[in-house]
Amino acid sequence: MSRGRWFLQEGWAYAWALLAVPVIYGASFPTSRIAWLGWVAFIPWYFAVRRARTSIALLICCVSTLLGSYMCTPWLARAVANYYRQPLALGVLLFVGVWVVTISPFVIAFTLCFRQLGRRPSRWLPLLTGAAWAGAELGRARLFVGDPFGIFGYSQVGLTSLAQIADVTGVYGLSVLTMAFNAAWAELWLAYAARRRAPLDTPANTVAHAWQGVGLVLAILLAVLGYGFGRMRGFDNDQVAGTRIALVQGNLDLGSQWRQEFYGRNLEQYMRLTADALRTTHPQIVFWPESAMTFFLEDEPLYRAALGQLLSPSHTELVAGGARTVDPAQPRYFNAGFLIAPDGHIVAAYDKQRLLPFAEYFPFGGSSLLRRQFARVREFTPGRAARLLPTAAGLAGVVICNEVMFAELVTERVQAGAGYLVTLTNDSWLGDVKYAEEAFDMARMRAVEQHRYLVRASTSGPSAIVDPLGRVVTSTANGTRATTAGVIRSSNGLTLYARCGDAFGVLCAVLPIAVALLGRRRAARQADQSVASASPGKRAASGAA
Repeated sequence: MSRGRWFLQEGWAYAWALLAVPVIYGASFPTSRIAWLGWVAFIPWYFAVRRARTSIALLICCVSTLLGSYMCTPWLARAVANYYRQPLALGVLLFVGVWVVTISPFVIAFTLCFRQLGRRPSRWLPLLTGAAWAGAELGRARLFVGDPFGIFGYSQVGLTSLAQIADVTGVYGLSVLTMAFNAAWAELWLAYAARRRAPLDTPANTVAHAWQGVGLVLAILLAVLGYGFGRMRGFDNDQVAGTRIALVQGNLDLGSQWRQEFYGRNLEQYMRLTADALRTTHPQIVFWPESAMTFFLEDEPLYRAALGQLLSPSHTELVAGGARTVDPAQPRYFNAGFLIAPDGHIVAAYDKQRLLPFAEYFPFGGSSLLRRQFARVREFTPGRAARLLPTAAGLAGVVICNEVMFAELVTERVQAGAGYLVTLTNDSWLGDVKYAEEAFDMARMRAVEQHRYLVRASTSGPSAIVDPLGRVVTSTANGTRATTAGVIRSSNGLTLYARCGDAFGVLCAVLPIAVALLGRRRAARQADQSVASASPGKRAASGAA
């Protein structure tokens, strides 16, 4: 076959896998959100990975996922350059290091597992492929430092009827569906290519198995859509009385680092915006974002009195983020969310448990060189027990900033009795719309998984109310000073995901590996039997000679 003909028939798939797939991967997420592309873009990618030698397949997977990860999270390199005042090249180098540590081991494991599964094509191969992909995503989200950004299921949160399966499977169910769909059509392509190239050497049932794989994936997709439509039809907002709330977005950037000269800054602006919201929307609870209070509320009776004067006429509660310290003699600082009563006294507080490396704690405490290079880091202490806030709307399960990206933390809140979810976040310090929108989509997925209302209060947006189906009820625009209001309702039911957590994701990680290892053992046993059965004939031929 000539090179030109080879490229036209299948060589272009290799170029597509290396160049087009990373771009499409990034475009599937905010701010483009072209979610439908993810259902077809990986067909040539799977074709190329299956057709290439193992070394080339590993190269394709590593290069495409490295570039795709960068397209999905370009803000990471910029954050290092802007926040830590380092060269952009160092930011890119740090990004590559993050990919090597948190993603590459799982990419390699997926590639090897997928190729082993492909040695015995069957109608189940596309589903096993999708499961292997989701299992690799679970691994990188839960192991080591945890990196949930770019999990492909998040790109599908806007497809409401499809996303409802997350209350059973978590986000990983959506990853399985999209990747299995791509793999099914890739297997069909491979089957016809094999029959065209070597019709006598291709098993007769190869094409039939490929079509059966497509049929299985389509049947499951239809079942998932049916489940989603049923879930949406059964959701009735009007049967339960709700609580009116307001969100205040100050859009005041003081960075992610607390400094003494900022003490008390922002309070006047947040109080002015809150006064407007109280006058126009009459909420029972007002939400301020993470870092809204740049002072130690517990140590400031005058500030608490000022809040009481603002809130008491309307009997409104306030949930707001700020730092706190337990013992001034031995300063340990917590990133906290406070529930403040209408008279200004503190009812309860939640201390953030999962801190952000380099921004809230320094992971390499023994390295003086790195500490000097990244000296802007502040030190927080992780909270211990996750306390629910007893608000007027019910028990609120609070997660602060990056905590909402980890589904297991939100599940803990719901299992403890949270009737709705609250995420307080500071998006100003990074100053990147793509980051803020990606974090928002992760929060929306938490609402679907737990079938709970979710309130997101952000410093710079989007601040929003999300209903239990993941739909945005109301939201503010990015980079604006604004307020918004709506109604939320508490719930006490538990979804299957809330009861079982990531059991489906664990199954996705274990099942393909088990099938691949079983297939490898079966192939080795068959090879041994072939050698054993051939040996007597060889000996007889040798004796006759």
